[in-house]
Amino acid sequence: MYKSRVGITLLILSLFVLGGTTTAAPPLVTEAKNSPLQVGVTPDNPPMIFKINDRLTGAEADFAKLLGKELDRQVQFVELPWNQQINALLDGRIDIIMSSMTITEARKVRITFTDPYLKSGLGAAIRASDASKYRSVKNIKEDFPAVGVMEGTTSEAYVRKNMPNSPRILALRKLSDAAIELKNRRIDVFIYDAPAIVWLVSENEADLRGVWELFNEEHLGWGVRRDDKELLLRVNTVLNKWKNDGTLKEVLSRWLPYWKNFEF
Repeated sequence: MYKSRVGITLLILSLFVLGGTTTAAPPLVTEAKNSPLQVGVTPDNPPMIFKINDRLTGAEADFAKLLGKELDRQVQFVELPWNQQINALLDGRIDIIMSSMTITEARKVRITFTDPYLKSGLGAAIRASDASKYRSVKNIKEDFPAVGVMEGTTSEAYVRKNMPNSPRILALRKLSDAAIELKNRRIDVFIYDAPAIVWLVSENEADLRGVWELFNEEHLGWGVRRDDKELLLRVNTVLNKWKNDGTLKEVLSRWLPYWKNFEF
């Protein structure tokens, strides 16, 4: 759970469960049913997937365990660098990517995605001393600040396309580095997935503030191989069930209790 929730009291939980009709999942073939479900994760993205005392935790870890029960398959987590997730899926090292991956047209060229389970977007963290300066996305874009992003993610793609005049675009490899770079004034704004921004600010509430307006709209989903139609069908069936019976809302509310701009 959050180490600190003080300082985010302006955020109001507002949840919208996506509708759908529950249908029975088709049976798995014997071979697939008995084989472990290899789940690819990059555990450096709290609160979605990360480690506490070497133990995987977060929303994605909870979802993977629940999915394994639904499919009657043992779950085996496979930890991978972010830039190897899709290659590992394509060459059969994993069966599914469950690592807070944004659904994009570029990624859909190589893999397919389940139905989205969360609508979110990119948010920003700033120094507390700059709270009056950067009150909105418009303020940030008009000021041409030095910007930090996460390397190889949609945050980097967004900033390079939409904020090319920033004097510095610093691509980071670890979320924890963002707080350091902000405090040391190497960057003025850190732009990344909104759930991670909420977590980062809550861990550094004395020094950081969040800009609680999204830069864009993104949908998160789980990646599967394009030819694995059976797994795609079964996971979507389970997702539909979770949307109807409240499981999806329950898990995500556990990890995202305050942010008003999430829909699930």
